[in-house]
Amino acid sequence: MTRAFIGDQDPRLGDPGFTPGDAELPALLDLLGRSEGDQATLVERVLARAGDRALEAVLERLDAAAPVTRARLVGVLGRLQDPRAAGALRGALADGEPRVRRRAAGALGRLPPDPETERALLAAFEGADLPMQRALAEALGKIGGNLAESALRRHPAQDPELERRIGNALALLGRKASRGLESRVVLDRTLGRPHRVLVQSRAGLASLVAEELAALGRPRAISPSLVELRFAGTLGELLTSRIALEVGVSFPLVPAADPADSIARTLSTPGAEEVFARWTAGTPRFRLAFPDGRHRRKLVWSVARALSDGTSGLVNDPRGPSWEVVVEYEGAEPHLVLVPRGFDDPRFSYRTRDVPAASHPTIAAALARTAGVEPRDIVWDPFVGSGLELVERARLGPFERLLGTDIDERALGAARANLARAGVDATLELADARSHRVEGVTLILTNPPMGRRLARDRTLAPLLERFLTHASGVLVPGGRLVWLNPLPELTRRLAPALGLDVETGPRVDLGGFEATLERVRKKRRQGPSTP
Repeated sequence: MTRAFIGDQDPRLGDPGFTPGDAELPALLDLLGRSEGDQATLVERVLARAGDRALEAVLERLDAAAPVTRARLVGVLGRLQDPRAAGALRGALADGEPRVRRRAAGALGRLPPDPETERALLAAFEGADLPMQRALAEALGKIGGNLAESALRRHPAQDPELERRIGNALALLGRKASRGLESRVVLDRTLGRPHRVLVQSRAGLASLVAEELAALGRPRAISPSLVELRFAGTLGELLTSRIALEVGVSFPLVPAADPADSIARTLSTPGAEEVFARWTAGTPRFRLAFPDGRHRRKLVWSVARALSDGTSGLVNDPRGPSWEVVVEYEGAEPHLVLVPRGFDDPRFSYRTRDVPAASHPTIAAALARTAGVEPRDIVWDPFVGSGLELVERARLGPFERLLGTDIDERALGAARANLARAGVDATLELADARSHRVEGVTLILTNPPMGRRLARDRTLAPLLERFLTHASGVLVPGGRLVWLNPLPELTRRLAPALGLDVETGPRVDLGGFEATLERVRKKRRQGPSTP
């Protein structure tokens, strides 16, 4: 038989996996009435795990309970978040005990939005004391609608904490209202006038991005991963760079004593508003981000409050935003970068399947661009993975044949699907890159396996050495190998004996480790000298 609780020392109170049964509920409710502080909070949590049974038991005791116990019972109802408790909680807004009223307001804020509850909270708000108004403002922000927004905007808050909570509530209400509205980034609208645009790539590839964007102005690499240009055109034009990871429009932070005020003022400048308006269909919704990955919730809420008057036309909302606003404090000039997010990237829509450790499409595009286009190319990717290198080479221009091999049938299946979606014809075979013979290859284009596991078990160097030796025999004279090599010293050591010339490119960040982008060419045979 299940034993009932006998006091506050019962060890099951601290067991997060314990759910009380019918026999424990009366004893738990009695214990709730005589507990204090952390102990009372713990008992509330345990009771809430009982669900429907706790709801019935709490409602049965609520009216007759002592004031302190009533507040704790209301706390249990708040934890249950059950709409069936709404009537009792609305009634508790008029309880004679202030703590009961405040906890009822908080509990109602955790229920689904309901017009009757919104009206009850608003009615209580007008004549409430300051602590109660703070609790009610917070609840109205969570479950209110147009009535709540109008009332909160009219309220002359003279208390700093109440003003803060009203600001938070208005920001929440703005978020909810915007979620039913269109908010998407468009690719075909111009910025209208030149702005400072930043185009980001993986570290090591910025110079290639600058080459891709040369027709749009005078782009220049300002770091291994960042290209800067003055630009007034469309986002679609910037996406002609297949190596770019993302695009952003930069604005210097407006000086202000308070960081939140500085960010809000910058977002409200005519230039920033123009970018949002021109590249967004509907209401621009954004989330704040920081390069170190920290959330900085207090700062984010302060910015949201500063923008909550609605005059900027912006809504701060981390759920499904159309924009990301990156706050960059590093460097000589702190600035914001407005990064469009709410659009489908048209560049890589062919990528329908993937396999572990396969190339990112921007890496595949970088390899293909480094290789260049020769119309008679016979291209072989010996570690074909999901086939992206072959697709990206086909995108660049004419070729004679595309070939791909892998030792994993799943990879070949993914490559077939991606190539078919891209409309690219290629021959795929199950074969070992270290021994498979291919006739007439002019270009080997590949991103070989190079993960930490291979390095750890010391199989990486032998694999790459055997492959490089084999590749030198497969390539026709004058043929080239373009690849990412985590062991560039290996190429330098083997190249002379294999008859290879090596052009060493940048070190490329592959997400936690680096590899060198190499362009290797097989030497042409030298004919007999003329006497």
